[in-house]
Amino acid sequence: MRAARARGAARAPVRGDPLGGAARAARLAFLRGGRPHLGAAGRGTGLITASFRHIAGIGGLRERQLWFSGVRSWDDVGEGELLSPRLDGKLREGVAQSRERLAAGDVEYFARVLPQTEHWRLLPQVIDGAAFIDIEAAADAITVIGVLDARGIVSLSPAEFLERARGWSALVTFNGAAFDLPILRRALPHWTPPAVHVDLKHVYQRLRDKGGLKEVEKRADFFRPPHLARLSGADAVALWHAQKAGDRRALQRLVEYNLYDVFHLRPLAELGYNRLLQRTGMPARPLPVTDRGAMLYDVTKAVAAALRLR
Repeated sequence: MRAARARGAARAPVRGDPLGGAARAARLAFLRGGRPHLGAAGRGTGLITASFRHIAGIGGLRERQLWFSGVRSWDDVGEGELLSPRLDGKLREGVAQSRERLAAGDVEYFARVLPQTEHWRLLPQVIDGAAFIDIEAAADAITVIGVLDARGIVSLSPAEFLERARGWSALVTFNGAAFDLPILRRALPHWTPPAVHVDLKHVYQRLRDKGGLKEVEKRADFFRPPHLARLSGADAVALWHAQKAGDRRALQRLVEYNLYDVFHLRPLAELGYNRLLQRTGMPARPLPVTDRGAMLYDVTKAVAAALRLR
């Protein structure tokens, strides 16, 4: 019954969703990167130029007040009273500083001044240079690290991870704030993660799409091969112990399981970003959603490469 309910939820209009009455095909086109249907003022620099809550004195409510009054991007901050004489000065000063930081490519500045739960707003700036990561662990020791970045999808050892991590603009995880990053920091004390971290568990909880990665995948109609569909984190630990005893098929299954976690993260990030834009009415263009089929061959190659090196 739970699976049926989940499938139904994936197809039902979101409560309060402005596109809830539209045809399903039009809705899917929006979520996959089509133009919004309600006149959202998209900007080439994404949602960040429509953001104000990182400015001192401007919280979430003030930001929405600005949007509803027609101030839907930094370009709309002109003369005259917008909020109050005191806040207007902070607003104009903050917009000027934000323009300078954005022109300089200083994404770390926005990561510092935005709440961590709002780092998803930075996805258009960082997604092509981001690393989508997922680890498996047994007794707090890393067993497998899966990474999808601009160079492709790969299974790494901790030492290889450190080398690969140079230059990443952001991390994207699912529950990484509670699981992956604390374990990585303990195992790699000299590693400094990027300032931007988008934890998709928080993104999907905000969308009332709760549960683990596998449940979110199913509701997004992302499916795994039958031999992986029922595996869980506990099974990953058992597979690790089996491969230590010499079972090469267990190692193959473990690596494949981990890389499926990783390769679903990018399209889930794009879908989550688009759904949050839609739900909140934020004035920005949606992201195009990565074609999962185009990456499947890369997963197969990455599994084979990992087995050759172990």
